[in-house]
Amino acid sequence: MSTGFDLDSLAEELTPVKPLNAAGAIGGMALLTVLGGVFVVSTLGFRSHFGSSATDTMFLIRSGLLVLLGAASLSAATSMARPAVGTSRSGWRWAAAAALIVPISAAIAALVSRTPVAERLYPANGIECLTYSIGIGLVLGAVLTWWLRRGAPTSPERAGTVTGLAAGSLGALAYSMHCPHNDIVYIGLWYTLAIGATTIAGRLIVPRLVRW
Repeated sequence: MSTGFDLDSLAEELTPVKPLNAAGAIGGMALLTVLGGVFVVSTLGFRSHFGSSATDTMFLIRSGLLVLLGAASLSAATSMARPAVGTSRSGWRWAAAAALIVPISAAIAALVSRTPVAERLYPANGIECLTYSIGIGLVLGAVLTWWLRRGAPTSPERAGTVTGLAAGSLGALAYSMHCPHNDIVYIGLWYTLAIGATTIAGRLIVPRLVRW
């Protein structure tokens, strides 16, 4: 009597799983970011209403860095849902390193400025920045986490980190459509705090939800 495994019978019990569509997830997150920007503008107004232009150099640089950081970390997060050998997922680290130029520059500017730092922070606007950026980021992070749960991240902690980083960057990008401030000290503090908060939240919460 054979005691071997009947591979054919085992295979018959398997249910095919539809591969995750990373492009669809990225497109969905992009759409949600646009909707977040529309929500910000509809409730707070576009930045031009407060005397700031959409062509201001600092606005363009800030938006570009947020797009770069959000896209790189989002790409890393979606790729982690589909384990593969030989796939590089380190691009988000380079984007994060580039984005660190902003808080570093802000710290230097604050140290050498003759204007009191307190006058460049605009606390009321800063709290608004945190509220909207983090709020929209949490919504984006929840959607991305739901998508990741359908996959098989081999490193839940890293997946949580890049999920929070992507969500915070895109949430800040949505709020940026309103933010009238071009001061590097203001941007370096409040935007860094917003993205840092969602990144920490992603690192602490997401691994528990995507672990398999």
